[in-house]
Parts: sequence; C-alpha cells; structure tokens
Amino acid sequence: MKKQLLNKTVTTSFALMLAGSVLLTACGSKSDETTSTPGAASTSSATAAATKGPKPKIKVSIYDRNNVPEGEGKITDNRWTKWINENAPVEVEFVPVPRTNSQEKWNVLFASGDAPDLILEFSNAYMKDLAAKGQIIPLDDAIEKYSTTYKQFLKDNPIIKTLTSYNGKTFFFGRLLPASTNHYLMVRNDWLKKLNLKAPTTAEEFYQVAKAFTEQDPDGNGKKDTLGTIFTDIDMFYGFEPSSPAWMYHLQGDQYVRSWDRLQASTELKKRLYDAGTVDKDIFADKTGAKAQQDWVNGKLGMYVGDGLEGSKGYGIYDTLMKNNPNAEVSVIPLPKTEFGQYSPAGATPFQFDAAINATTKNVEAVIKYVDWLMSDSTANTLQYGLEGVHYQKDATTGCPKPIDVEKNKKELTWNADFSMLSQTYKFGKCAEFVNTSLNLSKPIDKQYAELIAKGRDAYISPDRPLYYDLTLPVTLTDDLVVINNTATTTITNTITKAIVSGSSYTTEQAIKDAKEAWEKSGGKKIDDFQQKAYTDYKNNGVIFTKDFYQYMKK
Repeated sequence: MKKQLLNKTVTTSFALMLAGSVLLTACGSKSDETTSTPGAASTSSATAAATKGPKPKIKVSIYDRNNVPEGEGKITDNRWTKWINENAPVEVEFVPVPRTNSQEKWNVLFASGDAPDLILEFSNAYMKDLAAKGQIIPLDDAIEKYSTTYKQFLKDNPIIKTLTSYNGKTFFFGRLLPASTNHYLMVRNDWLKKLNLKAPTTAEEFYQVAKAFTEQDPDGNGKKDTLGTIFTDIDMFYGFEPSSPAWMYHLQGDQYVRSWDRLQASTELKKRLYDAGTVDKDIFADKTGAKAQQDWVNGKLGMYVGDGLEGSKGYGIYDTLMKNNPNAEVSVIPLPKTEFGQYSPAGATPFQFDAAINATTKNVEAVIKYVDWLMSDSTANTLQYGLEGVHYQKDATTGCPKPIDVEKNKKELTWNADFSMLSQTYKFGKCAEFVNTSLNLSKPIDKQYAELIAKGRDAYISPDRPLYYDLTLPVTLTDDLVVINNTATTTITNTITKAIVSGSSYTTEQAIKDAKEAWEKSGGKKIDDFQQKAYTDYKNNGVIFTKDFYQYMKK
C-alpha cells in the first residue's frame, strides 16, 4: 500500500527525515570500523545488481555537509561510496557539492565543463533553469530504452510524469515520499492554563493570546520578560509565502493572480503584534531565527514556529526546552483561520524530483542503469538502515529495522542520507518515520515528542487544511523575469518592514499602495502575465494542484 504522503521542501527538507537516527550520539570503536565496513562480504541483495567484468564509469554529485565523522573518510570516499562501487552496475566517481551554496558550485562546474553525469539537486527552480538552458537532457527516450525499475514506477504513478516534465518533456527523475510534517506551530499549554485561555484558532485569537503572554506574566516570576510569538509562518496563515514568486499567486476562478490582499492582511497582523510589543523589537535582525529559538528554549516565548518536526532538529529544540523548563507543557496546533481560509505550513510534499542527466554525458545508458539500481528496494534499504545484523535487526513488533548499537550508527550510518536522494522511500512506510527510526518510546521525553508529532500530522496533513499554495507550474521565470522579481521583491520587503515598525506614521494601506507601484515600475506585470499564461497553457496537462496531493496521503 502506498503510504501517507505529504515534501521539503522543497524544499527542503526531507533529507533530515532520511537521516533517521541522526539523534543517536557518540561513535563506535576502531574495531567496529573494520568489521562492519560494507564490501565484498556484504550480504545485501543489491550485490546481484552488479555487472560482471569492467563497469562503465560515471560521475555523480553528492552534497557535502561537512558531517562525515572523524575516521570515516570524506563524503566522496567512505564506507558507503565503497559499498556503492562494489555493488552498483557502474563505477562511480563522486563530485562534492557544498549544500550551503550548491547553486554557486553548480554554476562553476557547468562553466568549467566539470559537471557530473548525474546531477542531484533539491532546488526545483534551479533544475528547471538547467532544462531551460539546455544543460540537461530530455529523458523520455532514454527511460523507454534503458530503464526497467524507473519505467515501471512511472507507469504505476503517472502523476510523476507530470511532476518531472518541463515544457512538455521529461527532464527529471522523481520519487514518492512518505508522509511527514516539517514546519509547526507550538504553544505553551501551561501558560494558557495559567491565564485561563484556549489555544488560538483564528488570527484575532492568535493576537490576543500573544498579547496576554506578553503582558500577564505567564511564567510567574513577577517580571515583564516574556514575549508572545514570532513572525515565522504568519504569511502562511493567509495562504501565501513571499520567498518564492510562485507562492504569491492564487486561483480566482480561472485566473491566476498575485495576492496583494493576502499580503495586506498578513502585514496588518504583524503590525498589530509589533505595536503591542508581543514580538522582539529586533525581530527583523534575527534572520536565522537563532534568537527566537533561544527565547523559546529558555522559556521566554509563548508561541514558536520551527521546522524539522519529524527529525533531529525539532526533537533537539524540544529536548532543550524541557531540560531548561521541566514543568513546561507544549502542544502542536493548527495554523489559525483567517478570512482566506485555513492552511497548513510547509511540509514534505508527496512528490519530489531531484535528479537529472548532464547534456554532455557520453554514456546515458550507464546513468539510467545506476538510477534504476539506486531506486531498487534492496539498495534503498541498505542506504537507509545499513546492514542487517551489523547496524540493525528487525523489531519483532513493528517489523521495522531497529538499530543494534545507536552509538555505532551515529558514526557509521546516519550521516549518509544524501546517497539516498533517489530512494523510493514511500515504500518504507512507518519504518521510515522518525518515531520508529529514532525514538525510544520507553523514555518519557521520546514518548512526549512522539505525541507532538502525532498532533502535527493531525493538524497539517489534512485536505481540510490544505497547503498554503494552490498549484505547481511546470515552468519557471525566465532570466529577465528573475531579475525583475528579485529587484521588486527587495523593494517590497523593505516597504512592508517599514510599515510594520513605523507605527501610525506609515500605514499598511499606504505600504501596499507603494508596494504595488514598485512592482509595476519594476516590470512586475510581465511576471503576472507569465504566470497567468503558464497556468492557461498547462492547466490541463502539466499543472499539479496541491489538492490532488491528498489522494496520495490516504494510501
């Protein structure tokens, strides 16, 4: 049965979930390194996929996160690169790409002619840009001619064909992901109880609760030293997100239009919160969210929005909060309703594409065979869980792989998630969930966190509270439109910020009027026309509507 589904996230984020046991700490002994190194003695059934005789050579990218433990080598030369080369049908040379500035590195690699054969990159916009520039190849003929595993996958899941197309041709390799949540809104339940309040369900209630948390001494220390909330994800209350041009547009009938009314409403709420002193006065200087996170874990913030709920990041924040505030009670709650509806924040969508073939590749067949091998169940299982009897044993109750030695896996396994970027992880189902891979439910803190994850899934994986954007287009802005968008967005962002911090001297209405003028003067109408035309051209074949995600979530 296909599992409940919802991705990174873009962005970005599902790699954290693949890391599974990333919470597990410490490291193994030197003898562990020697006796458990995957190699010729491996019992993995993936060995059967390897070909006899000389293997074709290909180059494949791998994200470099600087997270390979000491003694394990480097990201391009370690126990898992060795295992891959011993078991795969090709010989792979891995090309490192820094995760923090991957697109800059890609630009250098393509400009110098050193880009690898298989390109693995999470940014859909960048991948579509490569397709537009002819730097990657259409895959339809190659898949039909050389593939078995992936070709069958496309037949079983035709929506992936739509997802991975650009201008009517297949350019990317896609996959299905298990259900998971990413962004979350948490509230201090103990503060609500003390002040005789309920968790906010509307934007107005959100404002009132934030104000009470700021003014009514919810921590009982006799000081006015608490804050109500932060601004992260407030835009999503209103069903948009300004970090991408695509997330600023919504369907109105059969028109795909820019959402100025939503921006105005969101700005108004932020302005009220700021004027009431419910957020840090330096909130716009906290670009990474580090200050907000510290306020939360130190017990000085009443409502917090974070990401990585089903992963080590979210767990680590919760663990620190509870160590600092043992009597704290928190809950994950749905995003508040607004006049535009009720939405869910960024999460793991059920579909993802993150791979393509370089246009200069000489052996396309070899790359396709490698992709098929990576997508095989046996390969995916080994890269996810390690070797049976070495890194895991199957749990008698759940049937899921459970770590034999969590210390050992921290050193040998949990950093290798980016080798699994083409794994069809939806097949793992519950066995890929953070609760089953990384939490020990006999520990009170882990049991509490598992309950928070369950609340997050109830709150955010629901067609009643859909994702905050309506659809995904199969095309991206052209280079000239990207320049226009970036220029205008900078001006608009500064205008909105000015409105929030300026009190009555600069109203929201005036800010929106000025923002619209800046958009028009910058050439924004060209982008509006592009978005509308793209929707019209592809709405019957190419557009993916987020409402359609939920048929996959229920499987």
